[in-house]
Amino acid sequence: MNVHRFSFYSILTLVLLEGSLSHAQNAASSSPTFLLFKYQHPVGEEVDKCDHSAGLHCTAHFELKFTGDSVPLDAEIETSPSFVPKTYVVKGRNSTRSDLNLQIKIAGKQAEILEDTKPRTATLPRHFFTMVQNAPLLTQELLFAYWNKQGRPSSIKLLPAGEIRIRLRGQDQVQGERLRRYSIHGVTWGNETVWLNAQQQIAAVIGTDAEEDRFEALRPQYAPAMKQLVNQAAADAVADLAQASANLRPIASGVIAFTHATIINPDGSAPLLDATLVIRDGKITALGNTAEVPAGAAVLDASGKFILPGLWDTHAHFEQWEWALAYLASGITSVRDVGNEIEFLVPLRKAINSGRELGPYIYAAGLIDSDPGSLTSEHAEDAARVHSIISRYHDLGFEEVKIYQSMKPELVSVVAAEAHQVNMQVTGHIPTGMNALQGVSAGMDQINHINFAARVMRPQGSSDISANSPEAQKAIRLFLDHHTVIEPTLARNEFNLHSRGRPFSEIEPSVSLLPPEMAVILNNAGVPRENEARAIASFQVSLKATRLLYDSGIPILAGSDQVVPGHSLHRELELLVQAGLTTLQAIRCATITPAAVLGVSSELGTIAVGKRADLVILNANPLEDIRNIRRVYWTVTQGRVFSPAQLWSAIDFRPPGN
Repeated sequence: MNVHRFSFYSILTLVLLEGSLSHAQNAASSSPTFLLFKYQHPVGEEVDKCDHSAGLHCTAHFELKFTGDSVPLDAEIETSPSFVPKTYVVKGRNSTRSDLNLQIKIAGKQAEILEDTKPRTATLPRHFFTMVQNAPLLTQELLFAYWNKQGRPSSIKLLPAGEIRIRLRGQDQVQGERLRRYSIHGVTWGNETVWLNAQQQIAAVIGTDAEEDRFEALRPQYAPAMKQLVNQAAADAVADLAQASANLRPIASGVIAFTHATIINPDGSAPLLDATLVIRDGKITALGNTAEVPAGAAVLDASGKFILPGLWDTHAHFEQWEWALAYLASGITSVRDVGNEIEFLVPLRKAINSGRELGPYIYAAGLIDSDPGSLTSEHAEDAARVHSIISRYHDLGFEEVKIYQSMKPELVSVVAAEAHQVNMQVTGHIPTGMNALQGVSAGMDQINHINFAARVMRPQGSSDISANSPEAQKAIRLFLDHHTVIEPTLARNEFNLHSRGRPFSEIEPSVSLLPPEMAVILNNAGVPRENEARAIASFQVSLKATRLLYDSGIPILAGSDQVVPGHSLHRELELLVQAGLTTLQAIRCATITPAAVLGVSSELGTIAVGKRADLVILNANPLEDIRNIRRVYWTVTQGRVFSPAQLWSAIDFRPPGN
């Protein structure tokens, strides 16, 4: 590494960045190149400008505005006339939780890279491009131009990290115009669906963003066709899952016998040692020390292994098909999706729940909110609209309704009454303008996120919780009287509140197993140093509130709210133990309790003859150390046994050591 060259480069990039920022200041008065959406709702714009006078010099200003936050990003890129990158500068935020500060200069056969003031060099491969994540969209358009100019190579290495694969999927007639549809893999984790018009411009991109949200970006003239494009992207996702499912061969299927296993049942019974468990047609048909192995069964020696019911993640946002395999690889065989695009979730859920494709069984809570700017398509401003939305969710087979942050407080009781009339439960956030006591009194059955409950458990003027305070006791009594269920999402809380000065991989080691396009987002996140002390205290209150509620007899659900696919559910259980629950109590929060709350205890939650054979087989005893919940050896779903390694590899994760 040549320090002097980097000093010169730093000066150069500062000059370039100043120009980019100047462009950003002018962007507000320019027409948008792309309109930006989350869940089909407008949340921002991107303005691009390019000068072709000497090679190519482009600037882009990308900005999202939602949930009271602004996410601005400025980029500047120079390429040769054949679109080979020369310089690339990007600074700002590509999500509410992550910062970017990247500078790349191509010098001969070397790339000089400066990431957050950390310099390094890299030798250039034959095909390469400069890009980080999916913003700005301009970079992806230039990537397609490069790909075409280079003869459409099978893969392109990315700087600073990653690899891109592009494939043509077909052509679609959109507003009387024929657009070519592509899948692009590796910009974000997994696949995006991208349409190019006859001028080789990106017409639309449908996928996920750095928040792990459903994301749509369209040139303004194609915005009226968004619903058509969203439906097509969902069909592509189902097709991709079907292909992945066909490529994954189970270790065993049909009639299966696990022998010499230790069976841990979360019903409180003692572990069953040296036991045999038999599966036929996806059901448990025999269990115990004297159970016989049927003739012709596939016999799997489970000596030294521990069999538990398949785990639940009760706070999922199933935003892309790749989550299906991540969940199964983590031993998660059931999830509750608590907020999604109907057009995306419904076909994916149907494909998985029918048994056609691989994935955890999906239960669904449909979002409902009042603010038209909220991140859901289902807005209710009056009782009639509430009735219409809940009827639609009920007809689609959703089990629950999820109230979101901007719901009109006076409509919460209306939502609850309408939902209960059709045997749907009500979960969600406590809307702005009311507190948890009011939400539960209005009919909410469950509360997502511990912070809503903790707020009403604190004495006025205090930032801490005292178990014996009148406030805590009042909240507990109300929750008990109303049979309230709490889902703390401690793993999400920990991620949101950890220090920006500490890479998240030091807290959650599975980050080191992720593809670079995902790891960079998680490791560049966190609260500023000046807020660290308050964040640490807030997280400790979350742990204390969770323990107090559990000890008081209030059901607790284990839900991750995304973060690291699959792995964060394991972290949730570790944090429940850190809060003061025993290992068995934590396991119950991810097995027997969610099955009871969702009304499927006759099928799931414990290991018994006649129940669905959704199981996780561990390589170590989780009762001795909850961290052993990560040591998944096999997952059983739909009567088939899979090795986690094959599932992880299919979605670009490195399998964890066992």
